[in-house]
Amino acid sequence: MDSQRPDGTMSAVPGRAMGSDRALIGHRTVTEDAVATFGSLTGDYARIHFDHALGEASPYGRGFAHGLLSASWALGAMTLYAPERLGCGEAGAYVSGFEVKFRDVVRFGDTLALQCQDADSADTPSGWEPRSSEFIFLNQDGGAVTTGTVTAHVRDSAASAEALPSAVSAQPLWPGGRPEPDGASRFTAEDLLDHGPRGASPVRTITEADAVGFANFTGELNPLYLDAVFAESALFGRRIAPPMLCFCLGFSSWLRELLRLPGDGSEQSAGHLGDRWQFVAPVFVGDTLEVRHKPLSVRRTRSQPSRGVMTYGLQLVNQRGEVVQQGEVDMMLEMREARTGGR
Repeated sequence: MDSQRPDGTMSAVPGRAMGSDRALIGHRTVTEDAVATFGSLTGDYARIHFDHALGEASPYGRGFAHGLLSASWALGAMTLYAPERLGCGEAGAYVSGFEVKFRDVVRFGDTLALQCQDADSADTPSGWEPRSSEFIFLNQDGGAVTTGTVTAHVRDSAASAEALPSAVSAQPLWPGGRPEPDGASRFTAEDLLDHGPRGASPVRTITEADAVGFANFTGELNPLYLDAVFAESALFGRRIAPPMLCFCLGFSSWLRELLRLPGDGSEQSAGHLGDRWQFVAPVFVGDTLEVRHKPLSVRRTRSQPSRGVMTYGLQLVNQRGEVVQQGEVDMMLEMREARTGGR
């Protein structure tokens, strides 16, 4: 087990902490109130996080938080205690991408602390400086519960804000329409790939309360989201909504569609493994979002042949039909009966 030193660093355990030279930051204890607040801010009212009886019947046990709660707190911790990694307060900077993996459930009463370090960055167009950081959230026992990478881009004076480096690989707008899955009595991962919900689902109009409330709750106190005077001279000319908030709202809308289905879309057996998102364009207060979504792929796991990793694609779209964010979600779901050799 890892042990915390008086100076706030963690003794290293392979595969867990990053090393004793990496300070722990952003200590937060997970409470039922925190889970309820996150649900109200994002619209993620998945029953498994609020119904203790249902939780006890699940493989995870009673009382655990949303995966995206710890992901959001990770960004908040870096904003508060390592702001230079995200370019906070720099007029040409924005958080351009995020990837997270959920290694273990975060239970009520767990105390989390973050470590972060530099990570390799992808090639970036001239005029932009990429800043990538790996992070790991450890619980009070030193176990890794959430790991990931966050990338910011910082523009120099010669680069154009019209050509964001994170928007280069943006995909064309996917088809809309209300998702209407086939009327099967039970869906496995393979069924979802071919016949599961896809299309467009409403998110909501982004309000001042959304942006300020989420930033204050998570600790993501970036002046690009909160300071009108700073933002006026910054990259987008006015304040933007936190991209993590936008992803969480889109995820919640898509998840409600998934959990309407019979079978292993059920909350007791579906597992949220991780997410990736990419900033394409800014979202402003007053913008109305919808999420376009579709299943992308499924693969059977080697360790549990009856289970598979299902990857869904998400696009957040504003009222003008512009893609503002794109991402992917990995879920663990039931497969059809395991066959020799798998799929």
